[in-house]
Amino acid sequence: MMHSSHSAMDAETLTGRLYELWERTGDAALRRVAEGRQPHTLVPFGHEQERSDWTSTSLMDCYKNTGDAAVFALLYELNRASFLHAIHCGLRRVHYQVDEQDVLQEVFLNIYRYPHRFLADRPDAFRGWGHRIVRNTLLKFLKGQSRLARFHEMNEEVLQPEDVRTRRPDRVASEAESASVVNHAYVLYLQLYWIHFRQLSPKERVALTMVEIDGVSYRDAAAALGIRLENLKMVIFRGRRKIFRGMERSLETIDQASVPSSGAPPRRTGSAGPMRRGAMPADRPSFAQSHVRRLPCRDSAGRDC
Repeated sequence: MMHSSHSAMDAETLTGRLYELWERTGDAALRRVAEGRQPHTLVPFGHEQERSDWTSTSLMDCYKNTGDAAVFALLYELNRASFLHAIHCGLRRVHYQVDEQDVLQEVFLNIYRYPHRFLADRPDAFRGWGHRIVRNTLLKFLKGQSRLARFHEMNEEVLQPEDVRTRRPDRVASEAESASVVNHAYVLYLQLYWIHFRQLSPKERVALTMVEIDGVSYRDAAAALGIRLENLKMVIFRGRRKIFRGMERSLETIDQASVPSSGAPPRRTGSAGPMRRGAMPADRPSFAQSHVRRLPCRDSAGRDC
C-alpha cells in the first residue's frame, strides 16, 4: 500500500502520471522513480515510504528546475492530505478559529513562490521542508488571530479593527485583471490545440483521446489498439510533440503579427520573470510570450529532438 499522502492515487495511475511528466519535461529522475528506482543510485526502493518520499522530492526538484504547472499539480495531489492532517492536528491544541483550507492554500502558495529554496539532498527532503512550511504558516495565522482577539477586547466604539478576512481593493482589481488575461490565453490554447490535433494521424488522435480524455490506462489503450505498450507510448509522445511544435509556430506567427508596422520592437522593460505587481501595460511582454512555456522536446530515450 502506498504512503498515506499517496493513498488517494493507486500505484498504476501514479506511475502513468510520472511517465507523462517525464515525457513532458525530460526529467530523468521522474522516469527512474516511475520505474521503481532511486533517482540517483538506481537502486530499487526498499519500502513504500521511500518510494513516497522520493516521488515528492523528485517532483519538487523538477518543478524547481522547470516551473511546469503539471508537475506542481501532481505534487499538490500527493501531499494535500498529509499537510491538511498536520494543520488539523496543530489547530486542535488552540482555541482560535482558523480555516484549515486557508492555511493549506497559503502553504502551497509559499511552495509555489519559493521553489529555489528547496534542496533535494535526501529522500525525505520535501516531506521535511514541506512540513516546516506548514508549521511556520500555521504560526503566522495564529499570530494574526491573536492580534485580532486583542483588538476585540478593546472598546469597539473607540477602535474598529480591520476585517483581515476581506481582500484589499487593489488585490481584487489585480486578480480580476489577471483572470481576464488567463481566460483569453486559455481560449487561445484550446483553439490552437484543436487545430493541430486535427492534423494528427488517425492512430495518434485515437490514442491521445483514449489516454488524455477518456482516462484509459496505457496498458488498456495499447490492447484496444492492438499495439505493444512501448509503441503506444511512442505514438502518444510523437502526437504531443507535433501538437506542441505546431502551437509554438502558430504563437510565433501571432507574435510577429503583433509587432507595430513601423518595424520598431514594442517597448519592454524588466526581467523575463513574472509581472511585477502594479506594472503598466507597456512593461509587459507580448501576449503569447507571457502565457506560453516552451516545452523541451525529447524522445523516449531522453535525447533532444
